[in-house]
Order: sequence, then structure tokens, then C-alpha cells
Amino acid sequence: MLGYIKIIFLVITCLIILLTIIKLKWKNLPKDVSGFLLSSLFLTLFLAIIIEIKPHHFFRVTFSISNLITYLFYFVLVGFYFIKNVKTIFRNKFPLIISTFTLFGLANTLDLLSDGKLITFMSSEIAEDILHNLGIVFWMLFFADYSKRIRIKYL
Repeated sequence: MLGYIKIIFLVITCLIILLTIIKLKWKNLPKDVSGFLLSSLFLTLFLAIIIEIKPHHFFRVTFSISNLITYLFYFVLVGFYFIKNVKTIFRNKFPLIISTFTLFGLANTLDLLSDGKLITFMSSEIAEDILHNLGIVFWMLFFADYSKRIRIKYL
């Protein structure tokens, strides 16, 4: 059940971003705004793939690639997004994005520790899902607020 909620919230976030782009007419937006919206849309789709399909488990089983390596790759991509858009993020309600990254990091840490058998408890999957859901909610709230702010500014 928690898995479906994650996808629903990610789809809603994608729709918020897409509708913002459509409503504001892509060509009329400044490059930094359109670039931020587009990269955020791609990152949201990437997050949906990572969270739902869990390719790090596939890579570990099929190619013997450690989850740590895969998570480092994810971290680099998200870090690049953050560095590229740091001005836009900090001009808006950045605690929401910081909370998102923190919650995702906690979920990933929990996954690494439980996969490596460093910690074991029966509810680790549920705890991961809860952390992901909370992170996704903060992600969605950030873009709902951002969308409202730029619609007011550019309409």
C-alpha cells in the first residue's frame, strides 16, 4: 500500500511541474526557471524509477555491483541537480528540499545497513517506505509552493 502512495505522489508532482510549464507557456519563462522545472521533472521521474523499480537490487543480484556503488551514482546525480539549481532552491522554501534529501538519505542508509545485514529488524522495508513517502510529500509540497510563486510572478 505504501508503494502505491509513493507513485501517486510522484505522479502528482510531475503533473504539478508539467502544468506549471504549460500554464506559463514554456517560451516565456526565463532560462533559469525553465531549466529548473525541466531538470526537476526529469529528477522526479528518475526518483520514481529508483523508488519503485529499485534498480540497485537488480544490479547487486545480476552484476554483483554493490548497493553502495549504485547509491553513490544516485547521490552524484542528485548532487549535480542540487548544485546546478542551488540559487533557485535557496530563493524558495528550501527546508522542504533539504528535508526531502535528508529523508531519502535516511531511507537509503537504512536500506544499505539492512542489505549488508549490519542491522536487522522486521519492519525495515516499512520504515524505508515511510521515509520515502515523507520525502516525496516534502518534494511535492516544494513544487506546489514553487509553482504558485512563479505563476504569480510570471502571469
